Amino acid sequence: MVRPKKDRFFNGIKLEDNLYPDNRGRDGHWRYMRPDGTFRHFNAETTEAANQIASHNNARRENYTGPKKRGSQFGTLAHYVDEFIDHREEQSPDLKAKGSWQNRCYALRQFTRTITKPLARLTRADIDTWWTTLSHHQQKLRHAEFRKFFNYLMGRQLLPNMDYNPFTTADDKPRLYTRSKPKRKTKRLTIEGFWRIYTAAGELGYTGLQVAMGISLLTGMREGDIVDLRLDKDVADALMRRVIGKSANQKGDYKAARLSWNMGSYDLLRQLVQRARELSLQNRRCPFVVSQWPKQRRMGKTKTHMAQVTTRRLISMFDESRKAAGFTGENEPTFHSVRSLFDKLASDAGYDIKLVQHAMAHSSEEMTREYLEGHELPFEPVDIVFTEKQIGGNFG
Repeated sequence: MVRPKKDRFFNGIKLEDNLYPDNRGRDGHWRYMRPDGTFRHFNAETTEAANQIASHNNARRENYTGPKKRGSQFGTLAHYVDEFIDHREEQSPDLKAKGSWQNRCYALRQFTRTITKPLARLTRADIDTWWTTLSHHQQKLRHAEFRKFFNYLMGRQLLPNMDYNPFTTADDKPRLYTRSKPKRKTKRLTIEGFWRIYTAAGELGYTGLQVAMGISLLTGMREGDIVDLRLDKDVADALMRRVIGKSANQKGDYKAARLSWNMGSYDLLRQLVQRARELSLQNRRCPFVVSQWPKQRRMGKTKTHMAQVTTRRLISMFDESRKAAGFTGENEPTFHSVRSLFDKLASDAGYDIKLVQHAMAHSSEEMTREYLEGHELPFEPVDIVFTEKQIGGNFG
């Protein structure tokens, strides 16, 4: 006997059959389950609007034939994109180790799925029409690699209707217009706001988040680097050391920014690490500097210890603490805003801008690092040290 379907509700409104809220909890995002069991994600501002879309699709379910099979890609951008990617990786093997390369490959393949016109009929106008749909950041990510892609295609005489590379940077050729950088929407985090959120995190029992916030404020590290810090590897002999993840993804390990902090002369950082060690013992000897026992015991694919905090979990705890602290408006500060606060505090304390850039891993001496390849690479000391007076509190 088939069990009758149970009505499902969202915010008190009954949902149509096969309609589900977003599995990531995002406002305005919904899922519709197709007859084959796969989901189609779509946007709808209200539950009523989502119900209308689901009702329309339910009426057409009997005619569902599944996704259309792609026709031949020969002679299109899609036919040559993987060939180009293989060529690039063959010429520059270190690309495979860079996280930014994966992003560029994704952008290239996405582009070839959008522009399906045969290469023999592809024009500059086609590229320009697509280019204007991108945001400033999307254009910035794509420009350099797409220039190489089109150089590759034009070198093989596959674009007869183009006299020059549309992604050229030459002054004597018409360039693609690049959007201006949008104004920052996220509100800046003040030191007063930091301590309000820090206190709220403690009241919610998120001591691991407090440690992470403190480390970000004192070192300027990104959340990804903070959650990866290990007590058994990155903290030793009164030093905290870290190969900056974003720098390693972009430049490779031997060129990446390698920073160290001397806790012997940095009392506040030493306080935080001591607190992290105490939390580690409470959390069944979690080897990570940031640890938090989860509400639900789930390991997942990325965790190696039950109390390990992922970047996603860290951001979730911060958002909850921020709301508990009264920051409930639009574009409120994020965890990454703590890093910007580090920048401001360091500048206010009189540290030279070059020293601040170094601490935030925004610059590096690449040539020296190339000569050190194959040897034990040194860590560069960070000399920015805050006092309790400068940050308005302590972590004891």
